Amino acid sequence: MKDVSALPVAELVKDGLVVRALSAVVLAVPVLAAVYFGWPYFPLLTAAAALILAWEWTRVCGGRAGAKLVILGALLLAAVLAAALAAPGIALAVLGMGFALLWALPRLEGEPASPHGRLWFASGSLYVGIPCIALIWLRGDAEAGRQTLIWLFAVVWAADSGAYAMGRLIGGPRLAPAISPNKTWAGFIGGVACAGAAGAALAALFGRTGLLPLTLVGAAIGAVAEAGDLIESWIKRHFHVKDASDIIPGHGGLMDRADGLLAAAAAMALLELIGKESVLAWF
Repeated sequence: MKDVSALPVAELVKDGLVVRALSAVVLAVPVLAAVYFGWPYFPLLTAAAALILAWEWTRVCGGRAGAKLVILGALLLAAVLAAALAAPGIALAVLGMGFALLWALPRLEGEPASPHGRLWFASGSLYVGIPCIALIWLRGDAEAGRQTLIWLFAVVWAADSGAYAMGRLIGGPRLAPAISPNKTWAGFIGGVACAGAAGAALAALFGRTGLLPLTLVGAAIGAVAEAGDLIESWIKRHFHVKDASDIIPGHGGLMDRADGLLAAAAAMALLELIGKESVLAWF
């Protein structure tokens, strides 16, 4: 594992920033297209992502493709379908029942072998499902939903890229060495700053007012995204796993790329529930 001290720009490029950036661009195109066109493309993309995340969650928890993975995948698809049909309450109920079912079922093929494997595996239905429902719910309002999700993705991606670049360039004290030794305070602050800047830039692009408050909201969502990154790092460290999978060059698995988005989507949905309208319209 590389040292967290600052790296010169040339070594930063060699260290994987270019590969990460190219992978991010390739992923961003279909995601943004699905967000823009909405139904049925965005729910279908979310469903596909949920299935990949279910498989990766099984790998992280120490299990293998088996009966419980099939059940987890089916539950997530049912929840995504309910959310896509404008029934988020039913979708959340499906997740709750799915969690209870996966926890209560006797040991089946593919169940993780850790002492608390059943509880960990069942938790995947909530860890993956709630953010998926949140994303579909946020996109539900035609024009406002489109702008809200584009804004959210831009803020999360800016936080991730800013944290990586500033952490590598500056280095310095570690943020949480027991959880993720390569993360630094410089990276965290840089990520939050980039998220705030992206929040203001996208709000201005959309013709929104209140750029200073939206800068602060963007920074807060960026901080939540980085917390989501730490949570996933803690889960992987618990199971002694480096990456959720290796399907995305420079990132590992989809969960390694979307960990911040999972947390940020849930936080954004909570804010909109409280404010009863898109965050972009608050100010």
